[in-house]
Amino acid sequence: MRSNHAALWRVIYIARGERQARQIEDLLREAGFMIDRKRLDPEESQGEDIEVKALESEAEEARLYLMEQGL
Repeated sequence: MRSNHAALWRVIYIARGERQARQIEDLLREAGFMIDRKRLDPEESQGEDIEVKALESEAEEARLYLMEQGL
């Protein structure tokens, strides 16, 4: 049986540009979270929006961590 790669990840933050995405990604990785990201289609977003994703199993904890950091 094949696993669904998309089901492994959940979007936890929409960064407004590469710089912010990199900062969020670095912060989460330093805290021990596995992170992925994907640039959104310019037709569907502001052109610079980037989805920051965490593993499904860590998504809630990662979101809470970002909230504790003031994000």
